[in-house]
Amino acid sequence: MATQRAFRESLLILALVLPGPVLAQQPAEAAAPGPLSAIDWLRDNPDRPLPGAYPVTPPAAGAGTPTEISVRALDALRPEAVGLFPAARVGLPATLWGPTPAARLSELIATLPADMLPALRDLSHRLLLAEFNAPLPGTTPNEAPDYLLARIDKLIDFGALDQAAVLLDTLGSDQPVLRLRRFDIGLLLGDEDRTCPAILTPEPPIGDDAAMIFCLARAGEWEQAAALLDEATQAGRMQPYLADLMHKFLHDDEVLPLSPTLLPPPPGVPSPLVWRLREATGDAEASLGMPVAYAHSDLRGLNGWRSQIEAAERLTRVGAVTPNRLLGLYTERRAAASGGIWERVSAIQALDAAIASEDTARVTAALLEAWPLIQAGELEVPMAELFAQPLQHLPLTGEADAIAFRMGLLSSDYETIALGLEMDSASSDARFLAAIARGMDPGELRGSMPGELARAVALAFGPEGPLPEGMAERLSEGRLGEEILRLLNQLGGPGDPRTMAEGLTALRALGLEDVARRMALESLLLERNG
Repeated sequence: MATQRAFRESLLILALVLPGPVLAQQPAEAAAPGPLSAIDWLRDNPDRPLPGAYPVTPPAAGAGTPTEISVRALDALRPEAVGLFPAARVGLPATLWGPTPAARLSELIATLPADMLPALRDLSHRLLLAEFNAPLPGTTPNEAPDYLLARIDKLIDFGALDQAAVLLDTLGSDQPVLRLRRFDIGLLLGDEDRTCPAILTPEPPIGDDAAMIFCLARAGEWEQAAALLDEATQAGRMQPYLADLMHKFLHDDEVLPLSPTLLPPPPGVPSPLVWRLREATGDAEASLGMPVAYAHSDLRGLNGWRSQIEAAERLTRVGAVTPNRLLGLYTERRAAASGGIWERVSAIQALDAAIASEDTARVTAALLEAWPLIQAGELEVPMAELFAQPLQHLPLTGEADAIAFRMGLLSSDYETIALGLEMDSASSDARFLAAIARGMDPGELRGSMPGELARAVALAFGPEGPLPEGMAERLSEGRLGEEILRLLNQLGGPGDPRTMAEGLTALRALGLEDVARRMALESLLLERNG
Protein backbone atom coordinates (compact mmCIF):
# COMPACT_ATOMS: atom_id res chain seq x y z
CA MET A 1 0.00 0.00 0.00
CA ALA A 2 2.83 2.38 0.82
CA THR A 3 4.46 1.67 -2.55
CA GLN A 4 1.20 2.27 -4.38
CA ARG A 5 0.67 5.51 -2.49
CA ALA A 6 4.20 6.73 -3.25
CA PHE A 7 3.77 5.93 -6.93
CA ARG A 8 0.50 7.81 -7.17
CA GLU A 9 2.09 10.79 -5.43
CA SER A 10 4.83 10.73 -8.06
CA LEU A 11 2.16 10.75 -10.76
CA LEU A 12 0.70 13.90 -9.23
CA ILE A 13 4.13 15.52 -9.38
CA LEU A 14 4.52 14.46 -13.01
CA ALA A 15 1.13 15.92 -13.84
CA LEU A 16 2.51 19.29 -12.78
CA VAL A 17 5.82 19.08 -14.64
CA LEU A 18 4.94 17.17 -17.83
CA PRO A 19 2.96 19.03 -20.47
CA GLY A 20 0.25 17.31 -22.47
CA PRO A 21 -2.45 14.83 -21.53
CA VAL A 22 -0.18 11.88 -20.85
CA LEU A 23 -1.44 11.28 -17.32
CA ALA A 24 -5.10 11.75 -18.11
CA GLN A 25 -7.50 8.96 -18.99
CA GLN A 26 -7.81 8.98 -22.76
CA PRO A 27 -11.10 7.62 -24.06
CA ALA A 28 -10.52 9.59 -27.26
CA GLU A 29 -7.10 8.02 -27.89
CA ALA A 30 -8.49 5.26 -30.07
CA ALA A 31 -10.16 7.82 -32.29
CA ALA A 32 -7.00 9.87 -32.81
CA PRO A 33 -5.76 9.75 -36.40
CA GLY A 34 -3.09 7.07 -36.63
CA PRO A 35 -0.12 6.61 -38.99
CA LEU A 36 -2.17 5.01 -41.75
CA SER A 37 -4.74 7.79 -41.77
CA ALA A 38 -1.89 10.28 -42.08
CA ILE A 39 -0.59 8.38 -45.11
CA ASP A 40 -4.07 8.33 -46.65
CA TRP A 41 -4.37 12.11 -46.11
CA LEU A 42 -1.06 12.70 -47.86
CA ARG A 43 -2.06 10.60 -50.88
CA ASP A 44 -5.37 12.44 -51.20
CA ASN A 45 -3.62 15.84 -50.95
CA PRO A 46 -0.24 15.39 -52.70
CA ASP A 47 0.43 19.10 -53.04
CA ARG A 48 -0.37 20.07 -49.47
CA PRO A 49 1.85 19.71 -46.37
CA LEU A 50 0.98 16.94 -43.95
CA PRO A 51 -0.77 18.27 -40.81
CA GLY A 52 1.72 18.34 -37.96
CA ALA A 53 4.65 17.33 -40.15
CA TYR A 54 8.12 18.78 -39.62
CA PRO A 55 8.69 21.66 -40.11
CA VAL A 56 5.47 23.12 -38.72
CA THR A 57 4.06 26.41 -39.94
CA PRO A 58 2.28 28.20 -37.07
CA PRO A 59 -1.36 29.25 -37.44
CA ALA A 60 -2.17 32.76 -38.60
CA ALA A 61 -1.88 35.50 -35.99
CA GLY A 62 -4.62 37.97 -35.32
CA ALA A 63 -7.77 38.32 -37.39
CA GLY A 64 -6.76 36.25 -40.40
CA THR A 65 -3.38 37.95 -40.81
CA PRO A 66 -0.61 35.44 -41.62
CA THR A 67 2.70 35.66 -39.84
CA GLU A 68 6.21 34.66 -40.91
CA ILE A 69 7.39 34.10 -37.35
CA SER A 70 7.70 30.46 -36.23
CA VAL A 71 8.11 29.69 -32.55
CA ARG A 72 9.43 26.23 -31.65
CA ALA A 73 11.49 24.70 -28.86
CA LEU A 74 15.12 24.78 -29.94
CA ASP A 75 15.67 21.05 -29.61
CA ALA A 76 12.49 20.38 -31.64
CA LEU A 77 14.19 22.03 -34.63
CA ARG A 78 16.77 19.27 -34.82
CA PRO A 79 16.16 16.73 -37.62
CA GLU A 80 15.70 13.88 -35.12
CA ALA A 81 12.43 15.52 -34.05
CA VAL A 82 10.82 14.90 -37.44
CA GLY A 83 7.37 13.33 -37.27
CA LEU A 84 4.16 12.92 -39.26
CA PHE A 85 1.89 14.41 -36.60
CA PRO A 86 2.34 16.31 -33.34
CA ALA A 87 2.75 14.52 -30.04
CA ALA A 88 -0.57 15.88 -28.76
CA ARG A 89 -2.44 13.78 -31.31
CA VAL A 90 -1.24 10.60 -29.62
CA GLY A 91 -1.93 11.90 -26.12
CA LEU A 92 1.72 12.24 -25.12
CA PRO A 93 3.89 15.28 -24.28
CA ALA A 94 6.38 16.66 -26.78
CA THR A 95 9.03 16.26 -24.06
CA LEU A 96 8.44 12.50 -23.92
CA TRP A 97 12.11 11.49 -24.15
CA GLY A 98 13.16 13.70 -21.23
CA PRO A 99 16.77 13.18 -20.11
CA THR A 100 17.15 9.76 -21.75
CA PRO A 101 20.09 9.95 -24.19
CA ALA A 102 19.55 9.12 -27.86
CA ALA A 103 21.80 6.05 -27.66
CA ARG A 104 19.60 4.43 -24.98
CA LEU A 105 16.45 5.18 -26.97
CA SER A 106 18.05 3.65 -30.06
CA GLU A 107 18.75 0.45 -28.14
CA LEU A 108 15.18 0.19 -26.86
CA ILE A 109 13.70 0.91 -30.28
CA ALA A 110 15.97 -1.64 -31.98
CA THR A 111 14.84 -4.39 -29.59
CA LEU A 112 11.08 -3.80 -29.98
CA PRO A 113 9.59 -7.17 -30.99
CA ALA A 114 8.32 -7.18 -34.57
CA ASP A 115 5.58 -9.67 -33.66
CA MET A 116 3.37 -8.26 -30.91
CA LEU A 117 -0.29 -7.77 -30.11
CA PRO A 118 -2.03 -5.19 -32.33
CA ALA A 119 -2.59 -2.73 -29.45
CA LEU A 120 1.11 -2.71 -28.60
CA ARG A 121 2.14 -2.57 -32.24
CA ASP A 122 -0.10 0.45 -32.86
CA LEU A 123 1.38 2.25 -29.86
CA SER A 124 4.86 1.45 -31.18
CA HIS A 125 3.93 2.92 -34.56
CA ARG A 126 2.71 6.12 -32.94
CA LEU A 127 5.88 6.49 -30.87
CA LEU A 128 8.02 6.05 -33.98
CA LEU A 129 6.01 8.44 -36.14
CA ALA A 130 4.97 11.26 -33.83
CA GLU A 131 6.86 14.54 -33.55
CA PHE A 132 8.56 14.58 -30.14
CA ASN A 133 11.35 16.93 -29.12
CA ALA A 134 14.72 15.55 -30.15
CA PRO A 135 16.42 13.43 -27.46
CA LEU A 136 19.65 14.41 -25.76
CA PRO A 137 22.57 13.75 -28.12
CA GLY A 138 24.87 12.36 -25.43
CA THR A 139 28.64 12.43 -25.85
CA THR A 140 28.95 10.48 -29.12
CA PRO A 141 28.45 12.62 -32.26
CA ASN A 142 26.49 9.93 -34.15
CA GLU A 143 24.00 9.15 -31.41
CA ALA A 144 21.25 11.44 -32.68
CA PRO A 145 21.42 10.25 -36.33
CA ASP A 146 21.51 6.67 -35.02
CA TYR A 147 18.29 7.37 -33.10
CA LEU A 148 16.56 8.58 -36.27
CA LEU A 149 17.95 5.60 -38.18
CA ALA A 150 16.68 3.27 -35.44
CA ARG A 151 13.16 4.65 -35.93
CA ILE A 152 13.34 4.14 -39.70
CA ASP A 153 14.78 0.62 -39.42
CA LYS A 154 12.14 -0.44 -36.91
CA LEU A 155 9.36 0.84 -39.17
CA ILE A 156 10.89 -1.24 -41.97
CA ASP A 157 11.06 -4.19 -39.59
CA PHE A 158 7.34 -3.68 -38.90
CA GLY A 159 6.65 -3.61 -42.64
CA ALA A 160 5.50 0.02 -42.41
CA LEU A 161 7.32 1.13 -45.56
CA ASP A 162 4.83 3.81 -46.61
CA GLN A 163 5.13 5.48 -43.21
CA ALA A 164 8.93 5.25 -43.18
CA ALA A 165 9.08 6.70 -46.70
CA VAL A 166 6.91 9.69 -45.81
CA LEU A 167 8.98 10.29 -42.67
CA LEU A 168 12.18 10.44 -44.73
CA ASP A 169 10.56 12.52 -47.47
CA THR A 170 9.29 14.95 -44.85
CA LEU A 171 12.81 15.34 -43.47
CA GLY A 172 14.51 15.57 -46.86
CA SER A 173 17.95 14.89 -45.36
CA ASP A 174 21.07 14.76 -47.55
CA GLN A 175 22.82 12.29 -45.21
CA PRO A 176 23.99 9.33 -47.35
CA VAL A 177 22.78 6.71 -44.86
CA LEU A 178 19.25 8.16 -44.85
CA ARG A 179 19.21 8.55 -48.64
CA LEU A 180 20.20 4.90 -48.95
CA ARG A 181 17.44 3.83 -46.56
CA ARG A 182 14.92 5.73 -48.68
CA PHE A 183 16.37 4.00 -51.76
CA ASP A 184 15.92 0.57 -50.14
CA ILE A 185 12.32 1.42 -49.31
CA GLY A 186 11.76 2.60 -52.88
CA LEU A 187 13.09 -0.69 -54.25
CA LEU A 188 10.62 -2.67 -52.14
CA LEU A 189 7.69 -0.37 -52.95
CA GLY A 190 8.55 -0.16 -56.64
CA ASP A 191 9.08 3.62 -56.70
CA GLU A 192 12.86 3.60 -57.17
CA ASP A 193 12.58 6.14 -59.99
CA ARG A 194 11.44 8.63 -57.35
CA THR A 195 14.39 7.90 -55.07
CA CYS A 196 17.19 7.54 -57.63
CA PRO A 197 17.71 11.31 -58.07
CA ALA A 198 18.80 11.52 -54.42
CA ILE A 199 21.26 8.66 -55.01
CA LEU A 200 22.78 10.47 -58.01
CA THR A 201 23.12 13.76 -56.13
CA PRO A 202 26.90 14.35 -56.02
CA GLU A 203 27.15 16.23 -52.72
CA PRO A 204 27.62 14.63 -50.37
CA PRO A 205 28.55 11.50 -52.38
CA ILE A 206 26.40 8.47 -51.64
CA GLY A 207 29.38 6.12 -51.25
CA ASP A 208 27.57 3.06 -52.65
CA ASP A 209 28.71 1.87 -56.09
CA ALA A 210 25.90 -0.62 -56.63
CA ALA A 211 23.18 1.96 -55.89
CA MET A 212 24.90 4.46 -58.20
CA ILE A 213 25.19 1.92 -61.03
CA PHE A 214 21.56 0.90 -60.72
CA CYS A 215 20.30 4.49 -60.74
CA LEU A 216 22.58 5.51 -63.61
CA ALA A 217 21.15 2.64 -65.66
CA ARG A 218 17.58 3.63 -64.71
CA ALA A 219 18.40 7.15 -65.88
CA GLY A 220 19.61 5.81 -69.24
CA GLU A 221 23.29 6.45 -68.51
CA TRP A 222 24.35 2.92 -69.49
CA GLU A 223 27.94 3.70 -70.50
CA GLN A 224 28.64 5.61 -67.30
CA ALA A 225 27.06 2.78 -65.26
CA ALA A 226 29.20 0.16 -67.03
CA ALA A 227 32.35 2.21 -66.50
CA LEU A 228 31.65 2.56 -62.79
CA LEU A 229 30.97 -1.17 -62.53
CA ASP A 230 34.32 -1.99 -64.18
CA GLU A 231 36.11 0.46 -61.89
CA ALA A 232 34.44 -0.89 -58.71
CA THR A 233 35.10 -4.50 -59.72
CA GLN A 234 38.78 -3.92 -60.50
CA ALA A 235 39.25 -1.99 -57.26
CA GLY A 236 37.62 -4.79 -55.25
CA ARG A 237 34.93 -2.50 -53.90
CA MET A 238 32.10 -4.88 -54.79
CA GLN A 239 31.41 -8.48 -53.79
CA PRO A 240 31.88 -10.91 -56.71
CA TYR A 241 28.28 -12.15 -56.67
CA LEU A 242 26.88 -8.63 -56.73
CA ALA A 243 29.36 -7.59 -59.44
CA ASP A 244 28.24 -10.46 -61.69
CA LEU A 245 24.59 -9.66 -60.96
CA MET A 246 25.17 -6.01 -61.88
CA HIS A 247 26.95 -7.08 -65.07
CA LYS A 248 24.03 -9.30 -66.02
CA PHE A 249 21.65 -6.41 -65.31
CA LEU A 250 23.60 -4.06 -67.57
CA HIS A 251 24.46 -6.59 -70.30
CA ASP A 252 21.57 -9.06 -70.30
CA ASP A 253 22.31 -9.99 -73.91
CA GLU A 254 25.80 -11.32 -73.06
CA VAL A 255 26.68 -14.80 -71.83
CA LEU A 256 28.79 -14.67 -68.71
CA PRO A 257 31.78 -17.05 -68.50
CA LEU A 258 31.42 -19.87 -66.01
CA SER A 259 32.89 -18.86 -62.67
CA PRO A 260 32.38 -19.69 -58.98
CA THR A 261 30.38 -16.46 -58.63
CA LEU A 262 27.61 -17.94 -60.77
CA LEU A 263 26.79 -20.43 -58.04
CA PRO A 264 23.63 -19.76 -55.97
CA PRO A 265 23.64 -16.43 -54.11
CA PRO A 266 25.07 -16.12 -50.59
CA PRO A 267 22.82 -17.38 -47.77
CA GLY A 268 20.66 -15.00 -45.80
CA VAL A 269 18.17 -12.31 -46.71
CA PRO A 270 19.15 -10.48 -49.91
CA SER A 271 19.37 -6.72 -49.80
CA PRO A 272 16.51 -4.84 -51.48
CA LEU A 273 18.84 -4.04 -54.39
CA VAL A 274 19.88 -7.65 -54.89
CA TRP A 275 16.22 -8.60 -54.61
CA ARG A 276 15.24 -6.24 -57.44
CA LEU A 277 18.29 -7.10 -59.58
CA ARG A 278 17.42 -10.79 -59.42
CA GLU A 279 13.87 -9.95 -60.42
CA ALA A 280 15.10 -7.79 -63.30
CA THR A 281 17.42 -10.54 -64.55
CA GLY A 282 14.75 -13.25 -64.54
CA ASP A 283 15.59 -14.90 -61.22
CA ALA A 284 12.84 -13.50 -58.98
CA GLU A 285 12.47 -14.96 -55.48
CA ALA A 286 9.10 -15.38 -53.75
CA SER A 287 8.46 -12.95 -50.87
CA LEU A 288 6.78 -15.64 -48.78
CA GLY A 289 9.24 -16.57 -46.05
CA MET A 290 11.15 -13.31 -46.41
CA PRO A 291 10.86 -10.41 -43.92
CA VAL A 292 7.41 -8.85 -44.06
CA ALA A 293 8.70 -5.63 -45.68
CA TYR A 294 9.45 -7.62 -48.86
CA ALA A 295 5.76 -8.53 -49.17
CA HIS A 296 5.09 -5.02 -50.50
CA SER A 297 6.73 -6.00 -53.77
CA ASP A 298 3.88 -8.44 -54.43
CA LEU A 299 1.32 -5.61 -54.27
CA ARG A 300 2.69 -3.88 -57.38
CA GLY A 301 0.29 -5.79 -59.65
CA LEU A 302 3.10 -7.76 -61.31
CA ASN A 303 2.27 -11.06 -59.64
CA GLY A 304 -0.73 -13.35 -59.60
CA TRP A 305 -3.83 -12.82 -57.46
CA ARG A 306 -2.82 -15.44 -54.91
CA SER A 307 0.59 -13.83 -54.34
CA GLN A 308 -1.10 -10.46 -53.87
CA ILE A 309 -3.58 -11.88 -51.34
CA GLU A 310 -0.86 -13.69 -49.38
CA ALA A 311 1.23 -10.50 -49.27
CA ALA A 312 -1.77 -8.37 -48.24
CA GLU A 313 -2.65 -10.81 -45.45
CA ARG A 314 0.91 -10.64 -44.08
CA LEU A 315 0.94 -6.86 -44.21
CA THR A 316 -2.55 -6.54 -42.73
CA ARG A 317 -1.58 -8.74 -39.78
CA VAL A 318 1.18 -6.30 -38.86
CA GLY A 319 -0.90 -3.20 -39.50
CA ALA A 320 1.12 -2.07 -42.53
CA VAL A 321 -1.89 -1.93 -44.88
CA THR A 322 -5.55 -1.24 -44.12
CA PRO A 323 -8.16 -4.00 -43.77
CA ASN A 324 -10.11 -2.39 -46.60
CA ARG A 325 -7.25 -2.98 -49.00
CA LEU A 326 -7.23 -6.67 -48.09
CA LEU A 327 -11.00 -6.88 -48.48
CA GLY A 328 -10.68 -5.27 -51.91
CA LEU A 329 -8.30 -8.05 -52.96
CA TYR A 330 -10.50 -10.75 -51.40
CA THR A 331 -13.53 -9.58 -53.38
CA GLU A 332 -11.74 -8.73 -56.63
CA ARG A 333 -12.96 -11.89 -58.40
CA ARG A 334 -14.28 -15.38 -57.79
CA ALA A 335 -11.91 -17.72 -55.93
CA ALA A 336 -9.75 -19.54 -58.48
CA ALA A 337 -9.60 -22.88 -56.68
CA SER A 338 -10.61 -24.66 -53.49
CA GLY A 339 -8.76 -25.42 -50.28
CA GLY A 340 -6.02 -23.47 -48.55
CA ILE A 341 -6.21 -19.72 -48.86
CA TRP A 342 -9.05 -19.95 -51.38
CA GLU A 343 -11.31 -21.38 -48.70
CA ARG A 344 -10.79 -18.23 -46.62
CA VAL A 345 -11.29 -16.00 -49.68
CA SER A 346 -14.60 -17.68 -50.52
CA ALA A 347 -15.80 -17.56 -46.90
CA ILE A 348 -15.05 -13.84 -46.51
CA GLN A 349 -16.67 -13.08 -49.86
CA ALA A 350 -19.77 -14.92 -48.64
CA LEU A 351 -19.74 -13.10 -45.29
CA ASP A 352 -19.37 -9.71 -46.97
CA ALA A 353 -22.28 -10.44 -49.33
CA ALA A 354 -24.44 -11.83 -46.52
CA ILE A 355 -23.97 -8.75 -44.33
CA ALA A 356 -24.86 -6.51 -47.30
CA SER A 357 -28.10 -8.52 -47.74
CA GLU A 358 -29.04 -8.08 -44.03
CA ASP A 359 -30.44 -11.63 -44.10
CA THR A 360 -29.94 -12.92 -40.54
CA ALA A 361 -30.03 -16.60 -41.45
CA ARG A 362 -27.56 -16.08 -44.29
CA VAL A 363 -25.24 -14.01 -42.07
CA THR A 364 -25.35 -16.65 -39.33
CA ALA A 365 -24.28 -19.41 -41.70
CA ALA A 366 -21.57 -17.29 -43.32
CA LEU A 367 -20.17 -16.07 -39.98
CA LEU A 368 -19.97 -19.59 -38.51
CA GLU A 369 -18.07 -20.74 -41.59
CA ALA A 370 -15.77 -17.75 -41.90
CA TRP A 371 -14.70 -17.18 -38.28
CA PRO A 372 -12.53 -20.33 -37.86
CA LEU A 373 -10.80 -19.52 -41.16
CA ILE A 374 -10.23 -15.93 -40.03
CA GLN A 375 -8.73 -17.23 -36.79
CA ALA A 376 -6.49 -19.66 -38.70
CA GLY A 377 -5.14 -16.71 -40.68
CA GLU A 378 -4.69 -14.60 -37.50
CA LEU A 379 -6.82 -11.88 -39.08
CA GLU A 380 -9.35 -11.45 -36.27
CA VAL A 381 -8.60 -7.78 -35.53
CA PRO A 382 -8.66 -6.47 -39.14
CA MET A 383 -11.81 -8.48 -39.92
CA ALA A 384 -13.39 -7.13 -36.72
CA GLU A 385 -12.73 -3.59 -37.93
CA LEU A 386 -14.52 -4.43 -41.16
CA PHE A 387 -17.49 -6.44 -39.93
CA ALA A 388 -18.06 -5.94 -36.18
CA GLN A 389 -20.17 -2.80 -36.45
CA PRO A 390 -22.69 -4.04 -39.07
CA LEU A 391 -23.02 -7.35 -37.21
CA GLN A 392 -24.23 -5.50 -34.10
CA HIS A 393 -27.34 -4.35 -35.96
CA LEU A 394 -28.51 -7.89 -36.75
CA PRO A 395 -30.60 -10.08 -34.37
CA LEU A 396 -28.07 -12.91 -34.16
CA THR A 397 -28.45 -15.69 -31.63
CA GLY A 398 -26.42 -18.55 -30.20
CA GLU A 399 -22.84 -19.08 -31.36
CA ALA A 400 -23.10 -16.46 -34.10
CA ASP A 401 -24.10 -13.85 -31.52
CA ALA A 402 -21.16 -14.87 -29.29
CA ILE A 403 -18.73 -14.54 -32.21
CA ALA A 404 -20.16 -11.13 -33.15
CA PHE A 405 -19.75 -9.95 -29.53
CA ARG A 406 -16.12 -11.03 -29.41
CA MET A 407 -15.44 -9.47 -32.79
CA GLY A 408 -16.89 -6.24 -31.44
CA LEU A 409 -14.50 -6.34 -28.50
CA LEU A 410 -11.57 -6.68 -30.92
CA SER A 411 -12.66 -3.59 -32.85
CA SER A 412 -12.13 0.08 -32.06
CA ASP A 413 -15.77 0.21 -30.87
CA TYR A 414 -15.08 -2.24 -28.04
CA GLU A 415 -16.43 0.00 -25.27
CA THR A 416 -19.70 0.71 -27.09
CA ILE A 417 -20.16 -3.02 -27.76
CA ALA A 418 -19.55 -3.81 -24.08
CA LEU A 419 -22.07 -1.22 -22.93
CA GLY A 420 -24.71 -2.91 -25.09
CA LEU A 421 -24.30 -6.33 -23.45
CA GLU A 422 -27.42 -7.75 -21.75
CA MET A 423 -25.90 -8.51 -18.36
CA ASP A 424 -28.79 -10.60 -17.01
CA SER A 425 -28.47 -13.19 -19.76
CA ALA A 426 -24.72 -12.91 -20.37
CA SER A 427 -22.25 -15.61 -19.40
CA SER A 428 -19.62 -15.04 -16.73
CA ASP A 429 -16.96 -14.88 -19.47
CA ALA A 430 -18.90 -12.20 -21.36
CA ARG A 431 -19.37 -10.12 -18.21
CA PHE A 432 -15.64 -10.38 -17.50
CA LEU A 433 -14.74 -9.20 -21.01
CA ALA A 434 -17.32 -6.40 -20.87
CA ALA A 435 -15.86 -5.15 -17.59
CA ILE A 436 -12.36 -4.97 -19.09
CA ALA A 437 -13.69 -3.17 -22.17
CA ARG A 438 -15.28 -0.60 -19.85
CA GLY A 439 -12.16 -0.24 -17.68
CA MET A 440 -13.83 -1.77 -14.62
CA ASP A 441 -12.90 -4.34 -12.01
CA PRO A 442 -14.43 -7.59 -13.42
CA GLY A 443 -15.68 -8.47 -9.95
CA GLU A 444 -18.05 -5.51 -10.06
CA LEU A 445 -19.97 -7.17 -12.91
CA ARG A 446 -19.71 -10.66 -11.39
CA GLY A 447 -17.47 -11.70 -14.26
CA SER A 448 -14.76 -14.33 -14.25
CA MET A 449 -12.71 -16.34 -16.73
CA PRO A 450 -10.45 -19.34 -16.23
CA GLY A 451 -6.71 -19.27 -16.84
CA GLU A 452 -3.59 -17.45 -15.63
CA LEU A 453 -3.87 -14.66 -18.21
CA ALA A 454 -7.41 -13.87 -17.07
CA ARG A 455 -6.26 -13.73 -13.46
CA ALA A 456 -3.43 -11.37 -14.45
CA VAL A 457 -5.86 -9.10 -16.30
CA ALA A 458 -8.28 -9.12 -13.35
CA LEU A 459 -5.44 -8.15 -11.03
CA ALA A 460 -4.43 -5.22 -13.25
CA PHE A 461 -8.01 -3.94 -13.46
CA GLY A 462 -8.63 -4.43 -9.74
CA PRO A 463 -8.24 -1.82 -7.01
CA GLU A 464 -4.52 -2.45 -6.35
CA GLY A 465 -2.78 -3.67 -9.49
CA PRO A 466 0.97 -4.42 -9.24
CA LEU A 467 3.44 -1.93 -10.66
CA PRO A 468 6.89 -2.68 -12.15
CA GLU A 469 9.74 -2.34 -9.72
CA GLY A 470 11.56 0.99 -10.00
CA MET A 471 8.91 2.61 -12.19
CA ALA A 472 8.18 5.46 -9.78
CA GLU A 473 11.88 6.31 -9.57
CA ARG A 474 12.30 6.31 -13.36
CA LEU A 475 9.27 8.53 -13.82
CA SER A 476 10.44 10.93 -11.12
CA GLU A 477 13.57 11.42 -13.22
CA GLY A 478 11.41 12.36 -16.24
CA ARG A 479 12.18 9.19 -18.23
CA LEU A 480 8.60 8.68 -19.40
CA GLY A 481 9.39 7.70 -23.00
CA GLU A 482 12.09 5.30 -21.88
CA GLU A 483 9.62 3.68 -19.51
CA ILE A 484 7.00 3.22 -22.25
CA LEU A 485 9.57 1.65 -24.60
CA ARG A 486 10.72 -0.63 -21.79
CA LEU A 487 7.12 -1.73 -21.20
CA LEU A 488 6.63 -2.43 -24.90
CA ASN A 489 9.75 -4.59 -24.97
CA GLN A 490 8.57 -6.59 -21.97
CA LEU A 491 4.92 -6.94 -23.00
CA GLY A 492 5.79 -7.78 -26.60
CA GLY A 493 7.78 -10.85 -25.58
CA PRO A 494 6.57 -14.29 -24.47
CA GLY A 495 3.45 -14.14 -22.33
CA ASP A 496 4.10 -14.12 -18.59
CA PRO A 497 1.14 -13.48 -16.25
CA ARG A 498 3.13 -11.45 -13.73
CA THR A 499 4.70 -9.28 -16.45
CA MET A 500 1.28 -8.79 -18.02
CA ALA A 501 -0.32 -7.73 -14.73
CA GLU A 502 2.46 -5.22 -14.04
CA GLY A 503 2.51 -3.95 -17.62
CA LEU A 504 -1.25 -3.44 -17.81
CA THR A 505 -1.26 -1.65 -14.46
CA ALA A 506 1.60 0.58 -15.63
CA LEU A 507 -0.13 1.46 -18.92
CA ARG A 508 -3.28 2.44 -17.02
CA ALA A 509 -1.31 4.48 -14.51
CA LEU A 510 0.39 6.35 -17.37
CA GLY A 511 -2.97 7.25 -18.88
CA LEU A 512 -2.65 4.81 -21.81
CA GLU A 513 -6.03 3.36 -20.89
CA ASP A 514 -7.11 2.55 -24.44
CA VAL A 515 -3.91 0.60 -25.07
CA ALA A 516 -4.29 -1.29 -21.79
CA ARG A 517 -7.91 -2.29 -22.47
CA ARG A 518 -7.22 -3.34 -26.05
CA MET A 519 -4.15 -5.33 -25.03
CA ALA A 520 -6.07 -7.10 -22.27
CA LEU A 521 -8.92 -8.01 -24.61
CA GLU A 522 -6.56 -9.18 -27.34
CA SER A 523 -4.59 -11.30 -24.87
CA LEU A 524 -7.77 -13.07 -23.84
CA LEU A 525 -9.50 -13.34 -27.21
CA LEU A 526 -6.69 -14.00 -29.67
CA GLU A 527 -5.18 -16.87 -27.68
CA ARG A 528 -1.69 -15.75 -28.57
CA ASN A 529 0.77 -13.20 -27.23
CA GLY A 530 2.36 -11.84 -30.36
